[in-house]
Amino acid sequence: MKIFAIFAFVLLAQSAQSEDRVVGGSDVTSTSFAPWQVSLQKSGSHFCGGSIISATKIMCAAHCVLSPASSTTVVAGTVQYKNPGQSRTALSWLRHPQYSSTTIDYDYSIITISALSFNSAVQPIEVASQEYPAGTQALMTGWGKTSGGIFGQIPNNMQYAYTNLISQIQCKATWGSQVTDRMQCANDNTNRRLQGDSGGPLAVNDGGVWKLVGNTSWGASGCSTSAPSAWSKNSAVYSWIQSNGGI
Repeated sequence: MKIFAIFAFVLLAQSAQSEDRVVGGSDVTSTSFAPWQVSLQKSGSHFCGGSIISATKIMCAAHCVLSPASSTTVVAGTVQYKNPGQSRTALSWLRHPQYSSTTIDYDYSIITISALSFNSAVQPIEVASQEYPAGTQALMTGWGKTSGGIFGQIPNNMQYAYTNLISQIQCKATWGSQVTDRMQCANDNTNRRLQGDSGGPLAVNDGGVWKLVGNTSWGASGCSTSAPSAWSKNSAVYSWIQSNGGI
C-alpha cells in the first residue's frame, strides 16, 4: 500500500505525506466544541489545521510549514474558517530540527503569534505528556476535505469525528518500519475512513480535561477503510514542546 500526503494543495514527491480529510465527519455547530482548533490560511485559503497550546503558541505539523512565516494567518474562534473570530499573522514558525520530509518522522512545528484573547470560543488545550492505551477514544476536528483527491471539497464548517487509538504493533502490521516511536496511530474500525486536516488535533478526554495527543501527520492515499492513519505523538517530544511552546 502506498502512502501519500498533500501540503498547500500541491502533491509532493516523497514516500509519506500527511492526510487532509474528514471523510464521514459531522458539522461542528458550536464555537465552544473544540475551542483550541485553528485554521492556517494563506491569502484566505485554508491549508492546514493547528491547536492553541498557549496565548501565543500554536501546535502544528512540520510538513505544514510555510516560509516566510508571515505568509500564514492563524484563524481562531470560529467553526467557519471564512468567518474568523480572531486572526493573527504568524511571527515565526519553528520546525522540529529532526524532521524528515522523506519519512515524515518528527513531524512537529510550533507557530508564534501575538497573544489571542481567551473566551468560550478560543481556549488552549493541554499537551499530553503521557501515552494512552490502545482502544482509547479520541476526537478529530478540522476543515479537512470531505472527499478524496487533491481537488476534494474543503467544507466551510469545521468537521468532527471520533476514532480509537491503536498500538504500535497494530499499526506496524500495515505500515511496517514507516511507523516510529514519534507516531500515534488510530483507526475507527468502521466502514468510514476518518482523518483530520494536516497539522490538526487528535485529542483525548482525560477525566474531563482534553489533552492534545497528536497532530495529523500521514496516512494512505484515497479513502481506504482498513489502513490506520498516523499523528505525530506529542508525548514523544514533550520536553521540546515544553521548551518552545510556552507551556
